[in-house]
Amino acid sequence: MKIRQTICILVGLALGTVALCAQQDTSQTPSDAHQKTPPPAAFGQENPPVMVNDNPPISALDQPSLEANVQPRSMLLGGIEVSESLDSNIGSDARPTLHGVTRGLGGLTMQRLWSRYQLAAAYVGGAGFYNANGRGFQQLHDLQAQQTMLWRRGQFTLRDTFSYLPEGSFGFGSYGGAGGFQFGLGGIGTGIGMLGGGFGGQYGSLGSEQFGSLGQSPRLSNTVLADVIENLTPRSSVTAAGSYGLVHFTDNTQGFINSRQAGGQVAYNYTLGPKDQIAFQYGFQSFHFPGLAGADDITSHVLQLMYGHRVSGRMDLVFGVGPQWTRIADPLTGTTSRLSASGRATLRYRFRTASAALAYERFDSSGSGFFAGAQSDIVRGTLERPLGRRYQARADVGYAHNKRLQVAALGVNANSFDYLFAGFALQRQFGYNWGAFLGYQWNDQILDSSVCTPGVPCNRIAVRHVLTFGVDWHFRPIRID
Repeated sequence: MKIRQTICILVGLALGTVALCAQQDTSQTPSDAHQKTPPPAAFGQENPPVMVNDNPPISALDQPSLEANVQPRSMLLGGIEVSESLDSNIGSDARPTLHGVTRGLGGLTMQRLWSRYQLAAAYVGGAGFYNANGRGFQQLHDLQAQQTMLWRRGQFTLRDTFSYLPEGSFGFGSYGGAGGFQFGLGGIGTGIGMLGGGFGGQYGSLGSEQFGSLGQSPRLSNTVLADVIENLTPRSSVTAAGSYGLVHFTDNTQGFINSRQAGGQVAYNYTLGPKDQIAFQYGFQSFHFPGLAGADDITSHVLQLMYGHRVSGRMDLVFGVGPQWTRIADPLTGTTSRLSASGRATLRYRFRTASAALAYERFDSSGSGFFAGAQSDIVRGTLERPLGRRYQARADVGYAHNKRLQVAALGVNANSFDYLFAGFALQRQFGYNWGAFLGYQWNDQILDSSVCTPGVPCNRIAVRHVLTFGVDWHFRPIRID
């Protein structure tokens, strides 16, 4: 009997163990049963994914990416470019002559992401040899960097843009035209999805971009910006930004005007729905022109009502309008003021195989060295489209109208000037690392009166044609996680 009882107990325990194992197996899904532990990161602990806001405040300095579901990564990217240009009017002369320009450039972009911090920097630099009397070698340097600190409801970003170029940055004339430069190393300047301003300090009224140039006039430009975003509620947020910039002409034989500029803006944003926003923004600008007798300080106050409509990965539409109050402080005659309109409008759209952008801005600027302050109207447009697997096409157009704010100040003997450029480029990719591009750009600079001295033949209109051919090489992106 004891043996029979012992056998029954052992059989009962065995059947209970089998039932328990079967119950555990049925509660586990096949995928869980075969799931493996993920391997550790190659270098240290892997960073958590960076959160990307597809619809940031419309008053912020950065714009959302038109690439759907883009996840930025820590990367290092760089390359070199060699190009040859045929320039019909290097010196903006009345009697243009065809000359050659040879450029050698190198660039490097670094982007490093942590859970709470983001760092990005991009540099493009080199030299150009102008085959014209008295010009020779000219240096080209362009640097942009930004550091962002993130918290649960917002972020703080510190930015700096620096350039040393032989002419203005509008239209990228120093590089032989916008189209060819963007296909060479210009794309490095926009980073890998994080740097938002691009080269030239294109931050609107807070930047120090130069919208014109008479010949080769080397100038140093630098702008420091700090901006913050704070989300008050899921629908509302505030943004604030401040900047300080300078423009200094290193070879000022033509009497261009150096400038210092400070600015700031604050805005309240409200989200109407998943795709629509409104904002109310106040901006301030202050211009100073050191070492120039007869030039007065200028201050501007701007109020704008803004509206934005965004479709993630497809469209970004923002426009704003409002009054602008400009005051010119003259210690001898007193202060004069004028009331005008300010505005902005940007449209970016991504088609199935192409992307386009169009922008308009109206604000007070430093005068691009021509004037001691100017009211500027700027229009830009780009269109980019792949042509097959190995070809890429790009077209650029830009227009800037600048009207003098101070009549008594020195500078160019004109009341206004217009600067236009239009061009296109075609790139052929020969491998993963290198390609070639061909670009053409037309420039036209028009002053409303002649800037010539008596007895010197010249013209108030300077037309320029630039044809550029180049090759570029990039190394494969390096992960630096």
